[in-house]
Amino acid sequence: MAEYKIKDLETLTGIKAHTIRVWEKRYALLSPDRTKTKIRTYSDADLVKLLNISILYDNGWKISKIAECSEREIKKKVEGLFQGEQSFSAVVSLLIQSMVELDCDTFERVLTNAIQKEGLETVYRNYLVTFLDRIGVLWMVGTITPVQEHFVSNVIRQKLIVETDKLPIVAKRRVDAVLFTPEDEFHEISLLFYNYILKKRNYRTLYLGTNLPISDLKKTLPTINPKSIILSMIANTPEEDYNNYIMHLLEEVQLPIFIGGAMADTYGLPKTDMVFPVQDWIEV
Repeated sequence: MAEYKIKDLETLTGIKAHTIRVWEKRYALLSPDRTKTKIRTYSDADLVKLLNISILYDNGWKISKIAECSEREIKKKVEGLFQGEQSFSAVVSLLIQSMVELDCDTFERVLTNAIQKEGLETVYRNYLVTFLDRIGVLWMVGTITPVQEHFVSNVIRQKLIVETDKLPIVAKRRVDAVLFTPEDEFHEISLLFYNYILKKRNYRTLYLGTNLPISDLKKTLPTINPKSIILSMIANTPEEDYNNYIMHLLEEVQLPIFIGGAMADTYGLPKTDMVFPVQDWIEV
């Protein structure tokens, strides 16, 4: 069982810590434990309850009315909302809740339902980016377990692959882009999304996945003959190592490189006219 601080709840639910404290005091919605130094700590059950409360609250319910409901009634009302149109906050909250509870059926159902209604590109940009940002913060501090992270990553990965397979086959021609992650980088959700967007826009891609050594790529470049390289760099890396890797790759491949991921957001791009943000391509 995980242990959350009030800032963790704020991150995952979008409800301000001050508001959570007011709701605790006025309506006794949560009963946190306290450490010896009087710091509030919350359980998985507390988080799930607050996520359900946030769904009802964001859909127009007054907090005073929610407080009158039992946990069972709150869950039932949330399930009723799921049958109709779901707000942004409801989708994100349901994804987080099913991750915490390792509820694969609900996670897949919510995601599939959203994709069927709005399409993968909209769902990724409007829901999954926020969801992944929220759990990413907690992953960095160790609140989210590897089991939870692997569970949701693999479901999202499967959805991206399935939706990409549904796209029309691009006419055979020179490869527009080769996509991969560097050695020891195993996060590929954003890379899979880049591949989906490019294929959707009729670009020809070669998806090489994760953990690709530069030496192996260089050996095959004469055969592939791509126009450009697309990288996703998520794993926490010192800035010097990040820049050195990109410049070494550029020296080896002599091709335009488009970079996305948390490291590019954190450090920016090396000062060269051959390296670009991936948004220049996928946002067109």
